[in-house]
Amino acid sequence: MLHTEATISNNNDSQWIKQETEKIRLQLLFELQRFENGINKHFDSLKNNLDLQQKKSSELLIINSSYRQITESRIFIPRNSLLTDLFQISHIRGLRSVFVAILIILVIQVSINDIIENGRLNLDFGLIFECFADLHVALFIWLIMQLSTAIIVFMGFYSWTKNRCNYWEHLKSKTNNQKFLCPDFSQYLYFLFAPTLIYRDQYPRNTIIRWDFVLKMFGEFIASVFYVYYVVVRFCIPTYANLNHSEITLPIFLSVLFNSIMPGSLFLVLGFYGFLHCWLNAFAEMLRFADRMFYDDWWNSTSFAAYYRKWNVVVHDWLYTYVYREIYILTGRKNRSIPAICVLLLSAIFHEYIMISALGFFYPVMFLLFGVLGCK
Repeated sequence: MLHTEATISNNNDSQWIKQETEKIRLQLLFELQRFENGINKHFDSLKNNLDLQQKKSSELLIINSSYRQITESRIFIPRNSLLTDLFQISHIRGLRSVFVAILIILVIQVSINDIIENGRLNLDFGLIFECFADLHVALFIWLIMQLSTAIIVFMGFYSWTKNRCNYWEHLKSKTNNQKFLCPDFSQYLYFLFAPTLIYRDQYPRNTIIRWDFVLKMFGEFIASVFYVYYVVVRFCIPTYANLNHSEITLPIFLSVLFNSIMPGSLFLVLGFYGFLHCWLNAFAEMLRFADRMFYDDWWNSTSFAAYYRKWNVVVHDWLYTYVYREIYILTGRKNRSIPAICVLLLSAIFHEYIMISALGFFYPVMFLLFGVLGCK
């Protein structure tokens, strides 16, 4: 009898514990639900406030965008080139390895063709040396131009600035502004060699020079030159060497045209990588120039205008700062089409001048690309 009563008592206690545990669980779930509802309500309110502020900021941005976009110029900050950061990703490095593999295949293929056709390996790089013919003349002309820019231009600007400051001496005394507008010669000389066309008294600079990085950039630049050489030898010379200009028909023209698309595209990529990435990064590192934004992601461009802005940021910044913005201000800030057309036409004429000087004849492809397609 006592054992039965004890068993019933234990069962009652267990039942009571279960009921109390269930009450605590339900109470805890209720409190958690209420806490979750409060958190959600708080974040909803915060999101609505942020959306409202963003909407007001967007409206203010639309109102002031015209003035700000015109008045802002290049802001120099320490940053790597885009490809330098992208090459930190293993998949992008793999893409570069594909181009290296193609170069190796081209070298092997050209070497085997030389052995089969000539019985020996032809290591004649006369085509490269021909491209750099009269290099001493070019260096002499460059030296004269550089010295005249460094001395004559600076002295002229120095004289003009000094006379201008003397003329407005009374304004300087009123504003207590004693800053001399002309830069120091050391600042001007640094600007002449820095990889930028926008002058600043000071640029962001690194603390050390990574000579291993400099050697790597110069090495990749030389590799790009040889890459172009092997593309020319393998694809361009066989296409154009035996071309009879007096017997060109439409099928022959189309065949030559499409055979030139692939090497032309490689020239575009190699020229971009060799100069805008390797060459400019090498000189920027030697000068400790910290802002390496020489180009943007032009390969993601969906319009010619976006490609034009991103392809060569160095030249685009110069055109925007000293041509587009000045013409826009002179025309009363009423029309953006006029400065845009002026910039594109100036760029087209300049590129056409380079092509005429290099090739020795006038063929306005660059003018059509920049001056016609670029204006659309």
